[in-house]
Amino acid sequence: MREVERYLDRVRPRLRATPAASDCVRFLRGFGRSGRERLGIRVLMNASVGLLPDWARAELDIHRPAVVRSCWDRPVATLLGRTMEWARGPSEIQAAARRRTATRP
Repeated sequence: MREVERYLDRVRPRLRATPAASDCVRFLRGFGRSGRERLGIRVLMNASVGLLPDWARAELDIHRPAVVRSCWDRPVATLLGRTMEWARGPSEIQAAARRRTATRP
């Protein structure tokens, strides 16, 4: 994590929200064929933008209070993700990934 933070500190002066990035955020927030899909995507989108640093959210004009991100967005997205994982059933790909991460050189 420290390596990523150092990298972002180095490249931060060159990073900015472009009109294309803002368009992408708007597109993703409204994506989905039904109200249920749009709700699920909105939940996951809110949790994922919560992972962005403060300056990136500000650049993208995304304003969600820290308490909402930590007490609502993350838990609800975790619950949705676990529900989707349960509904999907066992995944050979996920099992292989877990085996790889369990065996460290």
